[in-house]
Amino acid sequence: MGSSMSCSCGESHKGHLCILKSQGLTKEIAHLTDKPTVSCFTCGAEANSADNVCSPVPLEK
Repeated sequence: MGSSMSCSCGESHKGHLCILKSQGLTKEIAHLTDKPTVSCFTCGAEANSADNVCSPVPLEK
């Protein structure tokens, strides 16, 4: 995930993978990315839920 990327999500940003990564919460990240359904358009991170990325884009099946 690019550290130069920025987000305008405001308060909802606190549960996003980029914030969790910056806080070193690798166990939480692993739990939120084990069955990805979306990727972040901003940084490319893949997550199980759209709630955990800044700009969700559905992954192709």
